[in-house]
Amino acid sequence: MNINSTNLANKFSSYLTDTAEVIRKSDMKALSDIALKLIEIKQNGGIIFTSGNGGSSATASHMVNDLTKGCRVHGREGFRAICLSDSSTLVTCLANDFSYEEAYQIELKTLGKKGDALVVYSGSGNSPNVVTAARYAKDAGICVIGFLGRDGGKMKELCDLYIIAPTDSMEQIEDAHMAYEHALTVVMVDTLSDMWGMEILKLPQKNRSFKSALFDFDGTLSLIREGWQQIMIPYFCELLKAAPNNHDSDADIEVCVTDFVDRLTGKQTIFQCIQVGEEIKKRGGIPEDPLVYKTEYLRRLEEKIKDRKAGLKNGGISPEEMLVPGSVKLLEKLKDSGISIYCASGTDNGAVLEEAKLLGLDKYFGKNIYGALDEHATDCTKELVIKRILSENKITGEELISFGDGYVEIELIANIGGYAVAVATDEVRKAGINEWKRSRLTQAGASAVIPDFADADRIIGLVRYWEN
Repeated sequence: MNINSTNLANKFSSYLTDTAEVIRKSDMKALSDIALKLIEIKQNGGIIFTSGNGGSSATASHMVNDLTKGCRVHGREGFRAICLSDSSTLVTCLANDFSYEEAYQIELKTLGKKGDALVVYSGSGNSPNVVTAARYAKDAGICVIGFLGRDGGKMKELCDLYIIAPTDSMEQIEDAHMAYEHALTVVMVDTLSDMWGMEILKLPQKNRSFKSALFDFDGTLSLIREGWQQIMIPYFCELLKAAPNNHDSDADIEVCVTDFVDRLTGKQTIFQCIQVGEEIKKRGGIPEDPLVYKTEYLRRLEEKIKDRKAGLKNGGISPEEMLVPGSVKLLEKLKDSGISIYCASGTDNGAVLEEAKLLGLDKYFGKNIYGALDEHATDCTKELVIKRILSENKITGEELISFGDGYVEIELIANIGGYAVAVATDEVRKAGINEWKRSRLTQAGASAVIPDFADADRIIGLVRYWEN
């Protein structure tokens, strides 16, 4: 038989074009609702059960793969998911000893609970075993989600949420279901990247009772100085590039400066200015007094933030815009729960007090705001500021929980036996996590990582972990 390759190519083109049109005409709002429900169930610790028969069983199994592995964001856990048809041993046992119609229902009765979800793939919507499982799920408070075809069959009325592939072709229905499943994975991963939540690396020790909470200021509560690194690092790079015996590439200089700026964050700015002087010496230059570098850096920084401060003063900018999300809510909850709260900053004391007042934070901390006392000194580091707070207020490490975004404070609190929470905020977007911060702060000894304070209730739950 002579088969014409061109004719086959045209048939392939026709089928795939028609299938693409089926997918294009699908209800995207229905997919969005399904994605939001699955994420909600994940956030609440529920399990996603999937089921189907034949090709639909394969898609159901594939979905578990994508939910468990494909939806891992930032290396965190994916969804808890189980495909009811994956164990041929169990399914054939249940079908043989009871009935095929009851097999998925029996599994769901054994493993499922209120708050879970049953995802059903069925081209006809009438397969007895998935319909029976869905009826049980409805009675048990398990959300039923259907990927259906044709008119939806019996499953349509049993589903809390569903999407129907708009075609009568079973092949195209199954193609569309696979496309929906992959689209869900991609969109949910993108959505989950901004829904980090709390990452607990080490739980508080048993029977621990926190009486005091210590906050860093810049980057932890205040975003007034957001972007300060983008002022300091380029400025210091300029200085090193101008050194007479500099032979480093621009990239190597940037790596060098970024490293010491980060390493010294949490100490007074003067320390970074001292270090840039040392780097200038290494390259054959004669450095200025560190205070010269600090003065120029602060001038450049002030140019960047002056409009922010002016807006806070005249009401053009609300304090919430310049605060890490959830800051006020958490401070209020801590005060209400009887926790004493303190603020420690390596920034000059006058600047911290001014900016805290602009943000309305002074009413929460009162006199418990501590900054560097002498802008010229090198012995008033954040470490000493924190030690001063602990000493003056007789706070022990065991009763202290801290929140900070700098290596210095995280390391210090961890070393004295406090519980250090890393606030790895993406300061630019005010959403999600800054992976670089997270990596640095976990290395410094953080016991937990949060993107911000939006989930204040869960943070309070951590503070009161052994008291509940």
